[in-house]
Amino acid sequence: MEHVPVMKEEVAKFLRGKGIFVDATTGTGGHTEYILEKFPDLRAICLDRDKQSLQYAMKRLEKFRPRLEFIHSDYRKLPDLNLPWKKIDAILFDMGLSSFQLSSTRGFSYQKDAPLDMRFNPDEGKPASVFLREISYSELVIIFKNFADLKRAEELAREIKGRKIESTSDLVNAVKKVYKTTKRELLSRVFQAIRIAVNRELEGIDDMIFRLLELLPDGARLIFITYHSGEDRIIKNSFREAEKRGKMKILTKKVIKPSRQEIIKNPRARSAKMRVGEK
Repeated sequence: MEHVPVMKEEVAKFLRGKGIFVDATTGTGGHTEYILEKFPDLRAICLDRDKQSLQYAMKRLEKFRPRLEFIHSDYRKLPDLNLPWKKIDAILFDMGLSSFQLSSTRGFSYQKDAPLDMRFNPDEGKPASVFLREISYSELVIIFKNFADLKRAEELAREIKGRKIESTSDLVNAVKKVYKTTKRELLSRVFQAIRIAVNRELEGIDDMIFRLLELLPDGARLIFITYHSGEDRIIKNSFREAEKRGKMKILTKKVIKPSRQEIIKNPRARSAKMRVGEK
């Protein structure tokens, strides 16, 4: 299943079309495909921590092969990579899940019964089932409050710690026991909170931004698309601090959101927010 890239036209407006475009969260390659078709003089470097997604992207983008390089890496390790930094025009970070991941058997989606893994890179960290078994009750409560803004977080954490959670259906049943409902919005928040914690998604983003600003040439742009208030807060505060230090100019004084038409076509875009800063 091909992922529908969010706000691809808005992303393209912030590119100048020469040099190198870095897709730091390539997924299945939707953004890169659109960008390379639109800008024939642009080259791309594609990263992803999910090896399966990256392999899918390689096949999808085969027609652009002379203009492409693929790297299996976590985007937070980007500053440690030996890249032609002075030629980079822009770096895109789309922090959402791809349709490929949601349809996989790694337990990202509550709509599909599968083992509860949730790791972007199955070679790193522990599956969500093990994570939930080993984490303390109090830490789990904090995760649900901070990453999902859940009411009755204590009850849900107690229910999860009191039963065996091995699959997505086990987790859905725990939510149903506490909330007496399996509404999409509720399940999405619960699954998202656990996924963020398992993959440690909010760690090191601010540090990475400041390290990249030391490597990139003047005029290069950092483009972030987030889907969670915690992520967006980190980007917003980091951008403000970078601008305060004279390292960056914020190009999106007001956050950019998907159009109504895009949300109708792609409902998962509804929570997306885009912020752009220039070195």
